[in-house]
Amino acid sequence: MIFGFNTDIRAQGTVYHVQTELRDYERRLESQVFVSGRCIGKRCTALPQESAEEAVQELARAQHRWVLEAIREGFVDEVLDQETAETLVVQFLGSMRVSDEEVILRFRVLSGGYVAGSAEVGASWKCESASGTLESALTNDAGVVEMRLALARGATELEVKARLHERETMRRFLIKSART
Repeated sequence: MIFGFNTDIRAQGTVYHVQTELRDYERRLESQVFVSGRCIGKRCTALPQESAEEAVQELARAQHRWVLEAIREGFVDEVLDQETAETLVVQFLGSMRVSDEEVILRFRVLSGGYVAGSAEVGASWKCESASGTLESALTNDAGVVEMRLALARGATELEVKARLHERETMRRFLIKSART
């Protein structure tokens, strides 16, 4: 059984309630954002036709975290804007530290709001003392790709590019390291 997620978050002086659930009959995930009991918008993501229950649960968790992080960072309007059928989008799903010196970054690529399997994703990075590129990879059937990044002291600027057919998009992220 797939469970939904409900979280209250305070950001910029407002309390937001975020509710993410599976709309099984529509084969999509839906995250609704409420303020004072009123829905101010939602974010929907179509699911691949053949999705295991564990994969759908992980996608729901990742989407919920992504919406919360966007609200926390002040991007409420941006997260609630739905893409057009032509839009290619890169979403940051989270990170996992694998050692004191390396982290795995997870991204999802959407095409017109649908997961984009087999999208090519590449990234370049720079920090105060160095710069480089990460090895390109293809997204899986859930539109997700993982990339390994060596941690630097301070902050690292990351520029992620995704390409699907003839469409391309780019998004910048700032990765802050806890290393001292």
